[in-house]
Amino acid sequence: MVVITTLCLIWLNQTSLERFWQQQYHRPAPWSGLSQYYPWQIGGQLRDGIFVALGSYNDYLRTHHPDNQAKPNKAPVQTDQLPEGFAVGLHFINGYTRPAYQLTERFPQLLQRQHAMGALRYTSSTDISNVALEAHKPIVQKTEVILAPEDKVLFAGDSMMQGVAPLLKRQLQSDYKISSIDLSKQSTGLAYPRFFNWPQTIANRLASDSSIKLLIVFLGPNDPWDMPPEGGGRYLKFASKEWDALYRSRVAGIMENARLNDVTVIWVGPPNMRKQKLSEGMAYLDTLFREEAEKQGEIYLSVNDMFKYEKDIYSDYMGDGSSRVKLRAGDGIHFSLKGQQIIAQHVFSRIYRQEDVKDGMQEDDVKDKQMVTQNETHSAHP
Repeated sequence: MVVITTLCLIWLNQTSLERFWQQQYHRPAPWSGLSQYYPWQIGGQLRDGIFVALGSYNDYLRTHHPDNQAKPNKAPVQTDQLPEGFAVGLHFINGYTRPAYQLTERFPQLLQRQHAMGALRYTSSTDISNVALEAHKPIVQKTEVILAPEDKVLFAGDSMMQGVAPLLKRQLQSDYKISSIDLSKQSTGLAYPRFFNWPQTIANRLASDSSIKLLIVFLGPNDPWDMPPEGGGRYLKFASKEWDALYRSRVAGIMENARLNDVTVIWVGPPNMRKQKLSEGMAYLDTLFREEAEKQGEIYLSVNDMFKYEKDIYSDYMGDGSSRVKLRAGDGIHFSLKGQQIIAQHVFSRIYRQEDVKDGMQEDDVKDKQMVTQNETHSAHP
């Protein structure tokens, strides 16, 4: 009985369990071979459909509760029957055909059978020509970002970004009155899109909010492992030709999508790590990120440069010995508050207000701002 119950639970929760297995052990789950069989697929689809149907029903009840009804001076809302689109929550076999009526929440991305197609998916026919023109613009290397008060900044990344983003959010708001959105999520990266799909998540957000003009990405430690190829199959060995091509395509896709949406990218490269194997993986990704940023003309900032690390040397402190203030956390991966502050200041040094530029900020002022950041890095003494 216990065995049967366990198998049923795996059958129903196969998607989330397989994602966890991939992320934790960097290899296919023992039951992954069953995914080619339709009866096995129904288990995951059934669970997804039930949860979406329940969510749709709860949303329907909430929006039609007497307390939420329109006031008498407004047109009454018909509540005697379920809306036509309500049953869409049960269409879990073939995916969604249309949105349910009056929903205020997005449908879970895992049930959408078609991946986001970048900006084009959300672009009307009247904007197609503009997107095409944007795609063919010559690439010019960027060194700074100029933002207007109405612009927004989007943060994407793993637990490293979770420590840096709040500092930048506060400084952007206090100094420039610029709002930002922090989507950073621990244990995420680009190697396991079934666990969390950053390219699609970023594409969706950029397409739905045209006020975002700067994307800041900071990730890496969850990625230097063998990863599944598109469509499933034998895992690709880390740093192999096939692995490199697929991973680069995801990095490039994020940057290309940002360019189509007129969004500048600041990509922050991960630093050396205490554990040698992980540090070697970070060195590989650091080079890959830098090369892709240069191809796209985006801004690349390496934490190794910020911390004055040379080659593959790791240190809890400033690499050149200029400070004894600890920059790294005890796990040899993350950062102390001072380390997070240094990273945040280096990123902030590339961001300017449009009104400052209009008021006559000169190139020397730009250099002065970046010099202040360098001085703050060196002055991190006890």
